[in-house]
Amino acid sequence: MTVKVAWVQKKRGDNHLPRFRPTDSDALDAKEKRINDAILETMGKVPEDFYRRYIFNEVNEARALERLIEELTPEQDKIAVAIFAVYVQAADDMAHRLRDSINRELRRLKSNARLQGSRETNKAFDNLFWEPFTYDPTIPPLQLFNQQPPDMAGKVFARFRAGEIISSVASDVQANIEAIIAEGFTAQQTFTTGRTVTGLTPEQTARRLFGILQQASPVPITGADYAAQVVPYTNGLFPRWAVAVDRSMNSYANRLANQGIDPKEIERRTKGHGERYGNKLRRARARMIARTEVAYAQNQAMYDVMLSAQNDGLVGTQTLKEWVTGPLDVCDICTPMGGKRVPLKQNFAWQGGQGLYPPAHPNCRCYTDMIPQYTQPPTRLGTGQTGDPYRYQFPDGWQIGVPVQ
Repeated sequence: MTVKVAWVQKKRGDNHLPRFRPTDSDALDAKEKRINDAILETMGKVPEDFYRRYIFNEVNEARALERLIEELTPEQDKIAVAIFAVYVQAADDMAHRLRDSINRELRRLKSNARLQGSRETNKAFDNLFWEPFTYDPTIPPLQLFNQQPPDMAGKVFARFRAGEIISSVASDVQANIEAIIAEGFTAQQTFTTGRTVTGLTPEQTARRLFGILQQASPVPITGADYAAQVVPYTNGLFPRWAVAVDRSMNSYANRLANQGIDPKEIERRTKGHGERYGNKLRRARARMIARTEVAYAQNQAMYDVMLSAQNDGLVGTQTLKEWVTGPLDVCDICTPMGGKRVPLKQNFAWQGGQGLYPPAHPNCRCYTDMIPQYTQPPTRLGTGQTGDPYRYQFPDGWQIGVPVQ
């Protein structure tokens, strides 16, 4: 079986394919950075007092998440605009790529018809205009977003994905609080004998951050007090990453305690360590979300263009779409997907999931392509007289007039 991949290449006139990044690269391109920055800004908008209000039961738990989402909602369109910019570019690129594919079929069938978009010309042929979405790429993203009607497919999609991001961040803020409280008092340890126990001995507790905070406090502290000291540094992280911040702060505090440093100074330095480590992981999560959202937006736009071509009758109902992987370092999930073809409206099935298109996992670099296959060329009709203009009838129903030269 021939497996289709796309290589990283950029040359004049051939830059319409999605660019594949190296799997170990932390660098963000412009479209990824716009989403990344919007997400980091949203994470930073979690109210400073939310943690304490939640931890100390100053707000109803059932209502807390709803209120946090409401407080973050003003950031939704900032993320949506960044996602929409990706969608627009991908839709334009896919339309160009699809016209190229169909034109190859028309050339193979020796037809004199050629598809063209608003920025393309095929000289010496009957150029037939087909462009499912018309956007001016020179318009700034926010202006272009605002110009679209509320029910425009790309705008609806961008707002939906932005809402999902905000809901995920808010849910994790709540989950992190619970994880940190649980981690502080139910930590597991495994001895060299292989025996695993839950909880900490008094000696270990005294050397952990909880004990150090207790030494620095004039009054006894509780698990809630401990969580209130740690949780702010976990803002925007996955719960397991929040636990990593907690453990790192404890290890750091232990090292300082072993050096005989004053508890107040340990507290100050440990908080600085937690902030630095939390920021590092927060940037990593925002980068992962940005890359994954770019993949979602690109593939949704590609699918919408393919669907438009099918709905217009430019291609048939049995036209296939193909899964395209990156050229190198393809993961175990996506490797068997490379080159798979299914009907346009049918789901792909991969290890652990299914869907109309990639991504199959966070940071996925795959995309889909349409495989138009014509068995006969379009028919040229008309006499050029009034009421009977020159036009082309495609086998699957699309009919269009031939522009006057």
